[in-house]
Amino acid sequence: MAIKRKKLGQILVDAGLVEEQQLNEALSRQESSDKKIGEILKELGYIDGIELAAALSVQLDMPYVRLSDYNLTPELTEIIPARVARSRLILPIELLEDRVVVAVEDPLDVASLDLVKMMVGREVEAVIAAREEILDEIDTLYGPRDEIGDVIDDLTGDDIDVVSDQRMEIGADVANAIEDEPVIKLVNMILLEAIKNRASDIHLEPFEHRFTVRIRIDGVLQELTPPPKEYQSAVISRIKVMADLNIAESRLPQDGRIRLKMGSEVLDFRVSTLPTVFGESVVLRLLLQDDIDLEPEVLGFIPEVETKFKEAIERPNGIILVTGPTGCGKTTTLYAGLQHINNPQDKIITLEDPVEYELAGLIQCQVNEEIGFSFASGLRAILRQDPDICLVGEIRDVETAQIAVQASLTGHLVLSTTHTNEAAGAITRLVDMGVQPFLLTTTIQAIVAQRLLRKICDECREEYQPDPDDLRELSKDPEEWKDQQFIRGAGCDSCGGTGFKGRTGIFEMLEMSRKISELVNEKASADKIHKQALDEGMIPMREDGWQKVLDHKTTIEEVLRVAPVQVSVSIDSEALEIDEKIRPYL
Repeated sequence: MAIKRKKLGQILVDAGLVEEQQLNEALSRQESSDKKIGEILKELGYIDGIELAAALSVQLDMPYVRLSDYNLTPELTEIIPARVARSRLILPIELLEDRVVVAVEDPLDVASLDLVKMMVGREVEAVIAAREEILDEIDTLYGPRDEIGDVIDDLTGDDIDVVSDQRMEIGADVANAIEDEPVIKLVNMILLEAIKNRASDIHLEPFEHRFTVRIRIDGVLQELTPPPKEYQSAVISRIKVMADLNIAESRLPQDGRIRLKMGSEVLDFRVSTLPTVFGESVVLRLLLQDDIDLEPEVLGFIPEVETKFKEAIERPNGIILVTGPTGCGKTTTLYAGLQHINNPQDKIITLEDPVEYELAGLIQCQVNEEIGFSFASGLRAILRQDPDICLVGEIRDVETAQIAVQASLTGHLVLSTTHTNEAAGAITRLVDMGVQPFLLTTTIQAIVAQRLLRKICDECREEYQPDPDDLRELSKDPEEWKDQQFIRGAGCDSCGGTGFKGRTGIFEMLEMSRKISELVNEKASADKIHKQALDEGMIPMREDGWQKVLDHKTTIEEVLRVAPVQVSVSIDSEALEIDEKIRPYL
């Protein structure tokens, strides 16, 4: 039979810390709030943080500690990074052989405790402490927090502006809410935090009792300190106004764009809203306008693949495809190629959804499906503009594919993307769309498949011994590589405790050879085409990733996480001359 816990309010009354009248007042307020009763009593000034922590200790039968009784040493900062400690309000206070002891305000925050357990690789024992004491000790142990608010104060005047001058008619109450200084500061803080941490996306997510903010850093989402739930509507409305969206429409998805001027820099955000049961979910993608370089250390090309890519993109006509899942850097690779061949003698026109980079000398067009300006109709239009080179953001349908093929046959170089797992799959995808195979063998010059993987942080590198099973999964014999030095990131403040900072690409490049053309005309499977490309010397993505492991740019675990597995390519190991030591791992 479950033991029924005594209510927190009654514990405080029995202890003589709160009167019945004060508790009833707090309970009345709680009816129109999603806050806990302890928070409300604290806000009303009837209890302090220490009294609340002590009462929670009694209610949950968990230890309560005064942090002033502990001698917290700087070594504890190596257990939990500052970012995690501040965002999760969790403080390491003791490291034992089998566990780490942490002080928390909310011991029921299982997600934070699980995160720490995963990071430290041992059990986590939680004790309760007052919020104020935890915050003070975090500042003492990790150093004072960056005053982002002070930065915002400096940027809310002439230094940070919404470039768009459009203003829509909205009600006075809504206008007051979104122009309220705390709301403006909160939105600016979120944007600045994302920029500061090199985030690619910002996710504002409404839930029943929470309003969360997560940012995607190096392809992985990390949660920021959540804003108060009561600011949800005002924050989302503020962003919609900045993006010139219809603030009165919350039932339909909307897309927009924010252009901010911060000092001398202009930053673009692509904004998408989605109605949910608890409000609108908003995602902002940061569109970088930096110069793009086609250097191996920037994109991640190994020299052999870089040379082949440059040779392919320098050809006067044909189709160059870059394929992979959403967010794997396809557009960046294409623009790097455009920068390499960009010159005053050639006219280059792009058709995108949306325009993610701005490159001098290019005519850039934005797809607008609502008015009928699609990839297919747009490509027809730009071919009448006498271009030499066309970039089509994505081949989504047979009409666009056929127009791209015709454009390449009439002397144009066409660059585009598709969504397939590997390079060979792009060919079969186009055939399945309805493009005749002989047209593909005539026009496709090269197909590049890619992924993005995280790079090891330079500030916290350490040697380690990888799991032998991981080596076997990469078809590497652990015995053969037992003397190899492998590097990983230990986790530090610079990388937010992840051990990674920045990303690089891994690639495989398929070129249309005579034998591959024959397979395409026979409508062979992607597996057979992939196998033939390997026989002709194509370096698969996993092998490209392995080279980056040996170069100490990433880890085996990261390659296994990101690089696709070619599971259905059949290899007759009996027919191949294979060292007997390797045969068991095939």
